Amino acid sequence: MAAVQVVARVPADDETIGSEPIYVWELPVRVTHWLIVISIMALAATGLYIHGPYLVPSSPIEASSRMADVRFWHEIFAIVFSLSVAVRFYWGFVGNSFSSWRQIIPHRREQFYWMKEMARYYAGLRKHPVPYAGHNHLAGLAYTILSAGLFAQVLSGLLLFGWIMPTGPLHLLFGWGNSVPLGGIQTVRLLHNILTYLFLAFMIHHVYSAILIDIEERNGVLSSMFSGYKNIRLGRTVEALGLVGRSPEEQAREGDETADA
Repeated sequence: MAAVQVVARVPADDETIGSEPIYVWELPVRVTHWLIVISIMALAATGLYIHGPYLVPSSPIEASSRMADVRFWHEIFAIVFSLSVAVRFYWGFVGNSFSSWRQIIPHRREQFYWMKEMARYYAGLRKHPVPYAGHNHLAGLAYTILSAGLFAQVLSGLLLFGWIMPTGPLHLLFGWGNSVPLGGIQTVRLLHNILTYLFLAFMIHHVYSAILIDIEERNGVLSSMFSGYKNIRLGRTVEALGLVGRSPEEQAREGDETADA
């Protein structure tokens, strides 16, 4: 019976997303997004150099000095990356409903239903995308997996750093990398490298998808990561209709509209 009720409330497949601005992405979400992007690019460039120097130095002294500089910047961007991941994780609990982990991580029946509808859209079996204000749940599944990878990358980086530090708090907390099963610290290093390539591959797909969705859905998804606003038909998103849980932002907007009327 519950499934029938969900289907009965499906927005019509011939509906197009409108052009009303809705404030979706708060400042901490946007700032951490871009800091993570910049950090991944910088960490990939410096990390690949540490793994296998691709610039030919003129002397051993220059080689040693350059490696020290590269390691320094790798550690600086690692700190920026780790803090950004931590802040974004925290904001999933205190931010608005669009940035909430309850919205991103699929865990309810209706969320899996709309995930299937978005999969039908991407497969060409549905004419228009499901009108979301925040992340669609297919993307939410991808971001959930990505978030697990981000935490694994932070942990593997700390294990590598703790392993080379002879003493100190980091060695005390993370100096056990050589005790990791199936290869010890070499397994940690391999995981760190594999995750780097997976992040780079995801970034290429993410940029392509963002451009495609912006063109297809005309919702300003690209500009929204700068301004915070997406262009959505008011009152017609699945959040506003209560199909994936009532959005506090949509309820407040409806209250303002009622007061104005």
